[in-house]
Amino acid sequence: MRFEAITPENETAVDAIFPGDREQYWVHYNWYWKDQSRRKADIEARLIYVDEVAPPVGFIAYGQYYEDEALTQPIRGWYEIIHLVIDQPFQRRGYGRQATEMALDLLRQQPDCERIVIAHNPENLAARTLYEQLGFVEFGRNYDDDPLLGLLIRRSC
Repeated sequence: MRFEAITPENETAVDAIFPGDREQYWVHYNWYWKDQSRRKADIEARLIYVDEVAPPVGFIAYGQYYEDEALTQPIRGWYEIIHLVIDQPFQRRGYGRQATEMALDLLRQQPDCERIVIAHNPENLAARTLYEQLGFVEFGRNYDDDPLLGLLIRRSC
C-alpha cells in the first residue's frame, strides 16, 4: 500500500471513491478534504493505492488537529487522521486498517507529536472497533458531536 499526492492526472479518482449508500452519511465528501488540504499546509490529502489493484482503493486526509470545524484552533502537538474512505468494492480486505496504521506511522514522525486523535460517526461500529484495537481511547466529542478517540504518543514536558 502507498499514499500518493493528488495531481491533475489522478484528481478525478477522488470523487469516484464511494464508501457505500449508508456509509456516505458518516463522512464528509472527499472533495471537501482535498480542498482543505490545498488551503491548509498542515493537512495532507492522499489517494490510497495497492499494487495489485489498478484504481486507487481509497482516500485519506491527515495532519494537524483542529478543535473547530473552521480549522482555526489548532492544538499544538496533536495530530489527526481526519478522513478515511475505502471505496466500496475494496472494503473488508484490511485496507482501512493498513491505511490507518500507515497514517499513524507518518504522524508519529512529527517531532512534536504528543497525541493522535480520530473521530467516527457513532453508527460506525466497525471503525470504533478498529480504532480501539489500535489503542485509541475515547476521551470526548468533536465539533460534530462524534466520539473523539486519542492515542497518547508522548507526554509533553
